[in-house]
Amino acid sequence: MVKSKLKILIAQREIATGEKITYESLAQEIGLSKNTLNRLAEGKTDRVDFLTLEKLCHFFHCDIADLLAYESADARAMVGGKRKHKAVRRT
Repeated sequence: MVKSKLKILIAQREIATGEKITYESLAQEIGLSKNTLNRLAEGKTDRVDFLTLEKLCHFFHCDIADLLAYESADARAMVGGKRKHKAVRRT
């Protein structure tokens, strides 16, 4: 699963600049819709346009890896060092 780190980047930028960044103000600044930014930040999208990634990376002066994170199915299955699913017994 790919997860967005947009909220983290926004928070870091707010701390660095002392200015509040809303999805609306960011959308106006970089030329995207606030709905696109909201869906990306909330993980409610299945795909992201390359131009969207480019605009966000340019604004935040970051790489795509700073904006998105890949979480493997194995990592999601682990909770507190133990697998969520019970082991299948083979006979």
